[in-house]
Amino acid sequence: MQAQVTPLDGSKAIGITFTDKPVTAFGGLALFVAFAERIGLAAKLAEVLPFVLTSPNATPPHHIVLPFLAGVLAGARRFAQLAVLQADVPVRQPFGLRRFPSTVTVARFFRRFTPKAITATFEPLWTWCLDRLPVRTAGYTLDLDSSVFERYGTQEGALKGYNPKKRGRPSSHPLFAVLAEARCIAHVWLRSGNTASARGAIAFLAEVLALLAGRVQVALVRADSGFFDEAILVALEAAALPYALAARFTSLLQAGVTGLTFRPFAPGFEVAELAFQARRWTRARRIVVVREELATRPAARGRALLQVPGYRFHAVVTTLTLPPKTVWRTYNGRADSENRIKELKHAFGADGFCSRRFSGTEAALRFICLLYNLVGEFQRSLGQTTLRTLATLRTTLFACGAILGADGRQPMLRPSRAKP
Repeated sequence: MQAQVTPLDGSKAIGITFTDKPVTAFGGLALFVAFAERIGLAAKLAEVLPFVLTSPNATPPHHIVLPFLAGVLAGARRFAQLAVLQADVPVRQPFGLRRFPSTVTVARFFRRFTPKAITATFEPLWTWCLDRLPVRTAGYTLDLDSSVFERYGTQEGALKGYNPKKRGRPSSHPLFAVLAEARCIAHVWLRSGNTASARGAIAFLAEVLALLAGRVQVALVRADSGFFDEAILVALEAAALPYALAARFTSLLQAGVTGLTFRPFAPGFEVAELAFQARRWTRARRIVVVREELATRPAARGRALLQVPGYRFHAVVTTLTLPPKTVWRTYNGRADSENRIKELKHAFGADGFCSRRFSGTEAALRFICLLYNLVGEFQRSLGQTTLRTLATLRTTLFACGAILGADGRQPMLRPSRAKP
């Protein structure tokens, strides 16, 4: 069948016909496949996935995870959207897939995960990733952070809790550990939406440190005010880990701040410090306080104190012995971990893949975080010093028209030369 269309500028008509040749819009994914083959991704997934095949015709578990990862790279944000690659033979063949599993098969596979299966799968996968991180003699900064993933529908663990953007909307409240300098997700937990930021943080920190032990040296731990709890501070001190955590402005801390003498260190910024012991704390700790003058910085964010109008205040509890302004600047770098979570949400669809079962949703989130780390390593292997987001990689690298053919008996993928 042949048709034609007249261009909008009225020029000569263009004929339209069909081809039986397998064509893809994601020919650039072949580069990622070459990287995945070099690091042994398929073999590692086949090794760690704990599911036993019961039928000779069953799809191997790693042949379900690989299409899931390929779909995320291509832009899928839901299990149903994985169908974008279902008829894409030029992508299926480089990934080594006999057939592309249906979206129902993928969703059903993730429902097989249990807490035990998640531990058995992801503990070796995290260590496999961490073992290949570049060595830093100065050590890495470990950022702890939490986020809110809004949920729609009915899923286990989707409960009402802290949700600043959509109050009353059921959500999940995952906890992340990020190695700042490498932009690497060191660990992640999925938690119910009604969970406080610091709940389970000590056990989470213990798991993170166990994964990093002997692989990555931690030079500093940073976290926001949701982790301002003495039990967490004691755990960090027991592990001999320097820390800088945002302090919560309790009434007792507000009273201590109002009597401080501040020194300017930048336009609109002033700094001071005090030894502070909260109620029920066993001892006093160093608190660095920064205030921003609203007359100079009208967009300043922070805590407003009725006793000191015209300023916004920030406080950091720390074991660092650096000058106060250096402590503040060191802690302020923690904001970059928010960018990692935003990219996981907006480019990788981390908040979109939901299973009816809580463990299935957590498994999907962990595979996405694994893929996030692999995309970063992929760019470093190409010699990139400045890492790009996945959204940028899709448009500049992965989105490339290609035709799958053959040269003699060898399959041949032919990307379009029109793309730079």
